[in-house]
Amino acid sequence: MRVMLMVLPTKARVYSMAPVGWALAAAGHEVRFVGQRNPREVASFAETGLDAMWFGDELDLARHRRLQVDGNTARQGDFRISESRPECYTDEYVRNVYEHWVDVFRWTTPDSLLDELVLFARHWQPDLVVWDPVVYAAPIVAHALGVPHLRMIDAADQTARLGAQYRDRGASRPENTSDTSPDPFVTWMSAAVGRFGADYDETLRYGVRTIDCHPSYLRYDGVDVDYLPARFVPQDKPMPLPSWMLEQPTRPRVLLTLGSSDCQTPGIEQPSIGDLLDGLADLDIEVIATADASQLASVPAIPENVRAVDSAPMNELLATCSAVVHQGDGATISNAAVNGVPQLVIPGTTWSERCSAVAQAKRGNGLLVDLENATPSRVRAGVCRLLEEPSFRECALEVRDEMLATPTLDDLVPELERMALCP
Repeated sequence: MRVMLMVLPTKARVYSMAPVGWALAAAGHEVRFVGQRNPREVASFAETGLDAMWFGDELDLARHRRLQVDGNTARQGDFRISESRPECYTDEYVRNVYEHWVDVFRWTTPDSLLDELVLFARHWQPDLVVWDPVVYAAPIVAHALGVPHLRMIDAADQTARLGAQYRDRGASRPENTSDTSPDPFVTWMSAAVGRFGADYDETLRYGVRTIDCHPSYLRYDGVDVDYLPARFVPQDKPMPLPSWMLEQPTRPRVLLTLGSSDCQTPGIEQPSIGDLLDGLADLDIEVIATADASQLASVPAIPENVRAVDSAPMNELLATCSAVVHQGDGATISNAAVNGVPQLVIPGTTWSERCSAVAQAKRGNGLLVDLENATPSRVRAGVCRLLEEPSFRECALEVRDEMLATPTLDDLVPELERMALCP
C-alpha cells in the first residue's frame, strides 16, 4: 500500500514520525513524507531515508514564532495550552485557548496548500495517511479522498485534552445561556472538507485512531480518542558515537539538556544554563551538558565536572546516565523512560511540558522544579534526591519494563494494513 506521512517540518517532529515510516517500509509498503517545505529542515527529512515531497509556499517560521511571542497568542500570554493547574481551567481559559489553536491550525492549512495536496493525493492514491497532531491539512486531504487516517502524537495529547475541556464546557452550559456560538473547529473543518465535496465528521479531530509511543502515564482521562499504544523508538540525527561514551563512568553521569527543536519553535522562557551548571558544580558527578555556543555564551567558566558538547546521540548517552535534567519535551521524556533513567524536569511553556512533568512526578520516576523556582540549590537538591533515593530508580525501571512490553510499531503494521483495506 501507499502511505503519506504528514508532519510539521521541524527536526523533532520529522524524527518522531520516521519510525512508523520505517516499520511500514520494512513491510514492503511505499512511504512518503508529504507537506510544506522548510528549507532549514530538508536535511532532517533526508536523514530518515524516506522519500519526501513538498507543496505550497515555504513555511513562514518567523510568523510561526510570532504565534508564540505576541500578546495573548497561542503560546504566550494569559491563555497558554501549556497551562496545567486545574484552577486555571476557567470558562474563559478554555474558550480562549481553544479559539487560539483553531486559528493556528487554520493558519497552517491555507486553501492554496490544500488544493495542491488534494490534487497530488488524487494522482498518487494513498491508502493510508499518518499525521502530526498540528497538521490538519492531513485529515482534510484524507477525508476528501475517503482514505483512513491516523494521528501520531509526539508528546502528551494537549489538543485532545483541550477538546475535551471545550466539549465539557458546552455540556455544562445552561440551556437558556446567551452563549450559543458554534464550535470554531467544526465550522472551519466543515468548510474545508466541503470544498472537496465531503461532509464533516468527528474523525477529523483526532483521526480514526491515534498512535501513541509515549509512557501511558502521560495520557489524559476523559478524552474522545482511540489510542493505539506502541513502544517508543529512540532516534536522533545520525552522528558518530564518541569514544568517551563507551567508557564506563567512574561516578554517576547526569545529562543536562534543554533540547534542540525549540531553536525554531521556541517557548518563551528557558532556565539559565549557567545557573544549572552552578547548582551541579560541587557534586561528585559527571555532567554531560548538550549546549551550543549561544547557550554557553553567558557562562563565565565551565565547571570541572562538566563535559559540554554541541550534541550527542541521546539514546546511547542516556544508557550510561543515572539521571537527566531537561525541559520536558516528549522525546526526552520517552528516551529517558526506555532507558530507565530518573528525570528532573524544569518545564518549558511550548506545549505539554508541565503537564507531563506533573504526571511523571505522580508516577514516581521523576521530579518537577518550576522555572520560577529553578535556583541552583533547588536543582542541586533535586538531582541529589534522584541519585540517592532508590525509589526513583526503581520506578524508572518499572516504567522502562512497561514500555518494553508495549507492542512495537512493527507489531502494529498488520493493524494499519487492515485499516487501509477497510476504511
